Amino acid sequence: MRKRILTQQAGIGLIEVLVTIIITTIGLLGLSAMQMQSIRSVSDVGNRGQAIWIANDLINRIRANEIAAGSYVTNGEINCDEIENVRMCAAYSVDGVQFPPDANCTNQDLALFDQYDALCGTSAITGENAFSSAASYMGDATLSIADLGNENLQITISWNSRSAGTNNAGEEVFYLEKGQMADESSESYTVTFRP
Repeated sequence: MRKRILTQQAGIGLIEVLVTIIITTIGLLGLSAMQMQSIRSVSDVGNRGQAIWIANDLINRIRANEIAAGSYVTNGEINCDEIENVRMCAAYSVDGVQFPPDANCTNQDLALFDQYDALCGTSAITGENAFSSAASYMGDATLSIADLGNENLQITISWNSRSAGTNNAGEEVFYLEKGQMADESSESYTVTFRP
């Protein structure tokens, strides 16, 4: 009589379990990398949308005000911390109480107010503690308005984007294209228009 040798496997072997874990881990790492890239891209798109909003707000203010467009030209980039002596050249309300604009605002005062209000919001002037500007949601937004001649103005809004953490000196660093690093922001939006 012949004996049969059973070659059936009774369970999963250790090697098969390890291969399954490795494949699953690689798949999950790839999925998390795609998720991080998606979050960065959404953030960049959001910042660009806010910059477009600020630029369009300024363009409309410059066109609506009957003052010389040259009053809006800045000497390089400005940010909210650098703008000083802003006068409220528009009516506003705080906690339901209406306040009139400052009397006798000059063209320069109105241009400075428009720049500050579009970039920083009026909450700092009025004492409110709230996000009141599109730039409130952007990292270190700056504004530059240049006169290109031939009655053309150029508005540039820059912001810190895609923070990658800190370098060895403890300073914040940012991503550039293709994984390269930079010490400063790499994103900006520029529009040229005729008032």
